[in-house]
Amino acid sequence: MAPAEHSQRMRQRLAAEAARIMSEEGLSDFLLAKRKAAQRIGVSGEQQMPRNIEIERALKEYQAIFRPQQQTAELNVLRKSAVDIMSLLHSFSPRLVGPVLRGSADRYSPIQLHLFTDESQTLDWLLIDRHIPFNLSEREYRFNNGKVKRYPLYLIEDEQANVELTIFPEKGIRQPPKSPLDGRPIQRASLSDLQKLLLQK
Repeated sequence: MAPAEHSQRMRQRLAAEAARIMSEEGLSDFLLAKRKAAQRIGVSGEQQMPRNIEIERALKEYQAIFRPQQQTAELNVLRKSAVDIMSLLHSFSPRLVGPVLRGSADRYSPIQLHLFTDESQTLDWLLIDRHIPFNLSEREYRFNNGKVKRYPLYLIEDEQANVELTIFPEKGIRQPPKSPLDGRPIQRASLSDLQKLLLQK
């Protein structure tokens, strides 16, 4: 077998194993899933590691084969929960991102939203007023201009799913960061976009 063909097959094997790990063990971190897959298969060397987009494709294939009905039901529950949360947070122009939007989400996946405001304390007040407990963290994003920025991240445990709210300034709605999947501008969906998506299913 030619070296290039061997390398391609190993990337596919690693992508499939990483996808299985993400589905069965509830991992959402692509890098951690890749490292676990490489350790189990016994592979070293970054040049053979699959890209995140390859793992995402393998994950959808795995779900279609082994969990088609369950995953579809879990995804619909998450998307409907996202509609409720986005309706509550409408004043922050919420945008859905991540696996719930892309269609690869399952019972372990968080609902990831981008919110836009120049006064993040107003989100604190809303959550406190609604008696919604939250924890604070940060999330890092890369942009096409090469800059790396960190943004406030609100972590909420909902009955249906964990919710992750990243706070951008208001102008950030027109400046999407890079997607961790393929490096292109991250895909975002408004509430109306998500409602249309649900009607299509």
